[in-house]
Order: sequence, then C-alpha cells, then structure tokens
Amino acid sequence: MPEKFFQVTNTLALLAWIALVLLPGKRLVSGMLCAVVVPGLLALAYAGVIGWKLATNGPPPGDVMTLAGLREVFSDDWVFAAAWTHYLVFDMVVGAWIARDSVGLGLPWLLRTVSLVLTFLAGPVGFLVHLLARGILRRTASVGERNDIRQPLG
Repeated sequence: MPEKFFQVTNTLALLAWIALVLLPGKRLVSGMLCAVVVPGLLALAYAGVIGWKLATNGPPPGDVMTLAGLREVFSDDWVFAAAWTHYLVFDMVVGAWIARDSVGLGLPWLLRTVSLVLTFLAGPVGFLVHLLARGILRRTASVGERNDIRQPLG
C-alpha cells in the first residue's frame, strides 16, 4: 500500500510539473495549480500519513537528531513515502515561484526550462541555477540602465 501511495503522489506531481514546464506563464498553472492546488493535495496526503503513523505508533523511535535515528524512522515505508511527498510539495512550490519569477523577468526559455527541470529532479540545484540566472540578468540590466538615462533604476 505505501508503494501505491508513492506512485499516486509521484504521478500527480509529475503531471503538474509537465504543465509547469510547458506553460510557466499561465497564471492558472504557476499561480494556482502548482502553487496551491497540487501542493495542497500532496500536503494533505503527507499530513494524513504522518498523523496516522503518530496515532498508531506514537513518537518516532530513537533520536531523530542523528543519522542513525533518522534511518530508523525512514525504515518504515509509509514514513519514507510521506517524507518523499514532503520533497514533492516544497520543490513544486519553489518551481511555481521560479516559473512566475522567470517569466516576469523575461528569462530565456531554455534557462527557465533548465531551472524548472533541475528543480524537479534535484530541488536545490534548480533553485540555485535560477538564482544565478536571476542575478546575472539583474546585473546585466543594471549595467544597461546606467548606460541609458531613459531607463528607470529598479
């Protein structure tokens, strides 16, 4: 049963990510579906599993402030699937922000897409790529603004 939970949550996230990569400028996708609806459903599923496990098993065994303790907690397939769902939620919220931000800044399609795909596959790496691209764009725009007095400084 935890395998089915894992498959359903991953499939839902994947479908939302496909929409986000293909339609990042659509507010319905980046502002609602991938920022609120799908993360909210996944968060509800996460809370349900964690609440159920706490109600039936009590607090986690061992010291969760150590790797060995965490390894013991995550040895339960349900807890591990819920933990993965935790990643799915936060990566998608970050991805939705990246989509809105990159469209708003006018980042090139390829750079935006690379950032989103990397966020889906390796969350912090995609976020970092977006931050670097954003910083480079702002620095380049700032230099251009200083050379053109008609452009307002931002």
